[in-house]
Amino acid sequence: MGLNENADKKQEKSKLITYAFVILPVIFWGISFISTKVVLQEIPPVSIAFFRQLIALIPLIIWVLATKTSLCIKPRDLLLLAGSCFFGIVLYFIFENNGLLLTTASSAAMIVSAVPIFTLVSEALLFKMKVNLKIILCILTSIAGVYLVISVNGKLDFSSATFLGNLLIMGAMISWVIFTILSRRLGNRYVSLVITTYQAALSSILFIPFIIPEIQSWKPVTPVPLLNLIYLGVFCSALSYFSFLYAVKRLGPTVSSAFLNLIPVVAVITGFLILGEKLALIQYFGMALIMLSLFKLGRDQQKAG
Repeated sequence: MGLNENADKKQEKSKLITYAFVILPVIFWGISFISTKVVLQEIPPVSIAFFRQLIALIPLIIWVLATKTSLCIKPRDLLLLAGSCFFGIVLYFIFENNGLLLTTASSAAMIVSAVPIFTLVSEALLFKMKVNLKIILCILTSIAGVYLVISVNGKLDFSSATFLGNLLIMGAMISWVIFTILSRRLGNRYVSLVITTYQAALSSILFIPFIIPEIQSWKPVTPVPLLNLIYLGVFCSALSYFSFLYAVKRLGPTVSSAFLNLIPVVAVITGFLILGEKLALIQYFGMALIMLSLFKLGRDQQKAG
């Protein structure tokens, strides 16, 4: 009996640690929308993502050296790593940072909170996960919520800069789903630190063609945006990507992505407190639909597990 109790306690402790690994990056990413808005005042959008990865490399390399982690990977996995970098870092940040120029940090975070739904759809299509009527209703509810968030007073105004910004954020969301699925395959072969280090290094190279048009806009950065940029690189890229990949390996893409519904809560609170952002009532209603669908989905998945 004592052995069983010890085993249960260890298992429970392991679960708590895993959940901490997935909640921590969600908090950092929720704040990252506000930090990015601050940095965008002085640095062009794609350049932010480029410098963010360079900054992330510093603690990652120190971490690799301190833990004496081997960075040996099989040549056949380089293409998979490059693909995950291109979708989850390069395309993601090109879409997100340009989108944040046109929309609010709160709206962007609410759209990204629909990622779990799209991850679930992808898993159902690619990994033959069973999809029942409840899941379909959750998906439809979430889509309705996203529609209300990206709309302008309940209507899609294609000429609106805000609509275009929200559309770009949706592009970032789709890119992230692809990244999560590709990283799942890598997570079965390598530890999270190795994957994160390679992704930061490769993405820095892949960003170069995209930052060339922005080089002429570079100028000295003042302390506040610089501190926010360091925060994005160290906490939101190096630490958060490592933590999330660890969680994906332990919990799977769908369960890990379900925790992203905390992002809009963090972003809305910090956006209001720091940037003074306000949302329309219909957007709050859209957010409620997204959160409701995610809560229902998460509860059903937990029962199924």
